[in-house]
Amino acid sequence: MLHKMSLRTKLSLVVIASTLMASLLLFVGVTLLEYHDSRHRVEERAQGLARVLAQNVRAPLSFEDPAAARRVLEGLGAVPEVRWATLLDLRSQVFATYAVKGSAPPATLDILRLVAESAGGMAAGSLVHTAELVQVDGSVVGQLVLCTDAAPAFSATVARALLVLMGAAVIGLLASAAAVKVQDGMVQPITGLADVMHDVSRTHAYMTRVSTSRSDEVGALYDGFNLLLGELEARDTALQRQQARLFTLAHVDAVTGLSNRHHFRMMLDEALTRLSGHPFAILCLDLDRFKTVNDALGHDVGDHLLRLVGERLKAVSREGDMVARLGGDEFAMILCDVADPQEVQRIADRVLATLCTSLDIEGLTVPMGVSVGIALAPRDGDQPEQLLKNADLALYGAKAGGRGRACFYDAGMSAGVVRRLQLERALRSAITLDQLSVVYQPQVALASRTVTGFEALVRWKHPELGDVRPDEFIAVAEDAGLINEIGAWVLEQACMVATTWPAHLSVAVNLSAVQVMTQDLPLLIGRVLDATGLPAERLEVEITESVLLNETEATLAQLHGLNRLGVRIALDDFGTGYSSMAYLRRFPFDKLKIDRCFVKALTTEPDARVIVHAIIDMAAGLHMKTLAEGVEREAEMVALLDEGCEEVQGYLVSRPLRVEAVPAFLADWSSSQGAAAESGQAVLVLG
Repeated sequence: MLHKMSLRTKLSLVVIASTLMASLLLFVGVTLLEYHDSRHRVEERAQGLARVLAQNVRAPLSFEDPAAARRVLEGLGAVPEVRWATLLDLRSQVFATYAVKGSAPPATLDILRLVAESAGGMAAGSLVHTAELVQVDGSVVGQLVLCTDAAPAFSATVARALLVLMGAAVIGLLASAAAVKVQDGMVQPITGLADVMHDVSRTHAYMTRVSTSRSDEVGALYDGFNLLLGELEARDTALQRQQARLFTLAHVDAVTGLSNRHHFRMMLDEALTRLSGHPFAILCLDLDRFKTVNDALGHDVGDHLLRLVGERLKAVSREGDMVARLGGDEFAMILCDVADPQEVQRIADRVLATLCTSLDIEGLTVPMGVSVGIALAPRDGDQPEQLLKNADLALYGAKAGGRGRACFYDAGMSAGVVRRLQLERALRSAITLDQLSVVYQPQVALASRTVTGFEALVRWKHPELGDVRPDEFIAVAEDAGLINEIGAWVLEQACMVATTWPAHLSVAVNLSAVQVMTQDLPLLIGRVLDATGLPAERLEVEITESVLLNETEATLAQLHGLNRLGVRIALDDFGTGYSSMAYLRRFPFDKLKIDRCFVKALTTEPDARVIVHAIIDMAAGLHMKTLAEGVEREAEMVALLDEGCEEVQGYLVSRPLRVEAVPAFLADWSSSQGAAAESGQAVLVLG
């Protein structure tokens, strides 16, 4: 109970208890002192009275006059505390006695016992017995025994003690009241301080301050409390700033200031919790070929473009809608409280209208485009992963339909869209997961029967998707903006491997049209050659005619830059696209590669042989080498040799080889061709 009491109550109890204890001790002490003092005074008075009486009864005792002795003793009637007196002679016989009315002296034997025990005075309760010898000329003639009553004196003592007790009680009460008043002045500030501390701990209002004019310990306590609040306020302010910074880092995209992927998922989960009665739509947006713009114009321009996209999306969104950047060139919107697909379509059309326009960024005209995938909740799902997946499927459906459009999710969407989505997601981590590899297909000179080099071909083996065809995943890589990274990796791998081959062998690497348009190829290839130590003349890059469709000064500068490095340039799949003789004059090609479609028809269709003959003659006239792809039959080989083709590659020579199989192939090839030469065969002994 004491622990549960307030400090004020505890102090009050201590003061009152201390006062009562002091008063009680004072009363007991005063009473005891007064008792002993009163008894001492009674004994002294009795002894004095006994001495006087002993003097006065000497004569009657000497003359054996009992009557005179009684008259002397009867004089004690004037002394109220005397109860009786007895005069004994030398024979200890009662000579004379006196007793107040209502009292009687004890028997002689009792008197003698009292005399023996008194030793000058003995108390029996409130009675005091005093014995005094009666002497005449130094001789004892008798003994006087006097009995006095100390009760009246004791009563007076008790009365005085009670007065002292009452005075002490009054003084104690006054002191207690004063002490309580003083302790209120000490406790109330502390209690008030405790109340403030409780309020601060509950409300976290650390800017609160307490004031006092006291300069004692309580004032020091107030000052210390204010200092503590100041430190807490400073720490709380710093903590709030840190929390705001952490919230920004965790929930806000650093480039656009929009919500990031994490915050988007939180808001999506929240929207799903109140889905009943509050349908909504998800828009997944992907900027068309943003990576091409980013690589061609730089990351500063790319970041500026992303910020403008964020501003435009915020401008077309409604109040309550959410706009987020999920990463890269991916954006998303949550359209709240909308169930009508037509209304969603109108918002998506506004998004397309504002983003499918060119922008002027730092004096550069940057083309923009966007594709939009739409999923409706709960129609297309009521789980976050399901909604995002369906919105992504709709997005890829929009891309497959020609870009620059919005597409709603449809449960009947083709498996091709799902396949493309799977490929893009898996391809983003294919290099880091070591899923890509490079194989090498030999290229052989027909005239000398020697291997001149290898074409580097990228392959992708996914643990779940299996072996993915190059024509399938290369298109996805170009569309997703991954081709530059993959192309640079293949180039580095091929050059590094080629340094282990004999010095007369070259390596051919395919370049995507996107690489030619977006990368500084001379810088990239020069850096790779320096890093691997491969001579430039041993590297051949292959481009397709699609590079030449949008002929620009930049494209021409790229190819001439490669030519100045000493790197050879081959035009791949010649004759299958938009071939123009003008290309061959303006661009520095070293080799024309005849497409396999002409090679396959070479022995069965006369017009195909005519085209092949024309290509070979034209290349010879322009001082370009020719190489036929896809050679699989010996008849095709003989025909190509007859037409003057210089090099071939295909399954007839060898399928693409893993890097560790190349040395064994070269050894087998040399021995087989040597045996053919010794036997006098007129054609190559192939594959």
